[in-house]
Amino acid sequence: PAHRAMNTAMRESYGRPMTTLGQGGSIPLCTVLAETCPRAEFVLIGVEEPLALIHAPNESVDPREIELMALTEALFLRTYRVR
Repeated sequence: PAHRAMNTAMRESYGRPMTTLGQGGSIPLCTVLAETCPRAEFVLIGVEEPLALIHAPNESVDPREIELMALTEALFLRTYRVR
C-alpha cells in the first residue's frame, strides 16, 4: 500500500509514474527498522535530478526538485492509510 500511494503521489506531482531503483539495503537504520517492524513497508526517496552530481565536490539540488518532492510527500501523507 505504501508503494502504491507513493507512486500515485509522484505521478500527481511529476506528471509521470515513478521509477524504482533497488538501493538502500546497506543503510543501517533500514535493517534495524525492518527487524523491529517486520510487517512495515519502507520507501526511501532521494531528492536528486540528473544534474545534481550527488556526492561530487560541486553537488547541488535544483530548488524545483525540492519543491516537487515536498509536494509528493504531502500528497503521500494525505492519502496513505495504514491497514
